[in-house]
Amino acid sequence: MTLALSKPTRIAIKNILLATDFSPLSTRAMDYALSFARRYDSTVIAAHVISPALYATPSTAVMYGGMDPLPYLDSVRRELKHRLEELVLAAEESGVKCLPALVEGGIAEQLRYIAEERDIDLIVIGTHGAERWNRLVMGSVAESVAHSARCPVLTVGPRVFRRPKFEAILKHIIYATDFSADAAHAAPGALSFAQEYGARITLTHVVPPEVRTQSDRDMVLSSFKKELEKLVPDDARDWCQPEFALEFGGSSESIVELAEERGADLIVLGTRKSNAGVLTYFKSGVAYHVMCRAECPVLTVTGEKEFKG
Repeated sequence: MTLALSKPTRIAIKNILLATDFSPLSTRAMDYALSFARRYDSTVIAAHVISPALYATPSTAVMYGGMDPLPYLDSVRRELKHRLEELVLAAEESGVKCLPALVEGGIAEQLRYIAEERDIDLIVIGTHGAERWNRLVMGSVAESVAHSARCPVLTVGPRVFRRPKFEAILKHIIYATDFSADAAHAAPGALSFAQEYGARITLTHVVPPEVRTQSDRDMVLSSFKKELEKLVPDDARDWCQPEFALEFGGSSESIVELAEERGADLIVLGTRKSNAGVLTYFKSGVAYHVMCRAECPVLTVTGEKEFKG
């Protein structure tokens, strides 16, 4: 079933949750969070989650006789509290209202709790991806949060080196769809950002490589191009400059390659809501692979709490 996009209204982003582990990648994510906060006059909640299990190393376990190393953790808490306060101060000096949130527990679970408690409209998080050992920390956390959060999630991956100096510039947006209801959830956000920033938008669908013959491809191209064109209302075509791209091959590789070719500043994807936190966009974990490989931020939307005007 094709779902046409309605003409968007300006989205409201009142509260942004910035998840940080104080790494350089989190600093890049912070730049994007602050840039959106300035654009939409948002409040940023800067959150760091202390996971005691991460500090229960073999050496500390031996040092404290296998018991909870409370003195060690107390010093960790003080240090992280100080670093979070410095981050909040830097944000406020840049003109953004920022509040700290230092909590303990499971990282993904605590971030989701904060998002619901503070009525968050957008979560911004960095992911180290599968390229580093700490993918087990911020990589799996980003994967889980992006797929289980009620609100949209902006993920800044390890290949995103462009940093907004003050405000993000979005000139070209890629919206990828498999024409499912899950993918359709992300469409209003993609179109609204295109309108807000005066960006071009490319709507793309990836066709499985099993379609091999030229006649089959011609038929598929004709059919899916018509479906893509239906997604953009006529009254939006004057300002959003829509383009339509059919790609053949692996979904994540094709989306990333298209974004690189077009010099995209944002990729928008719809994901299926899952309490388990396992990504199933395109039923194959495509979203997480795109997050890790894209050279621009990736916005994922589960549809449970979409951007509101």
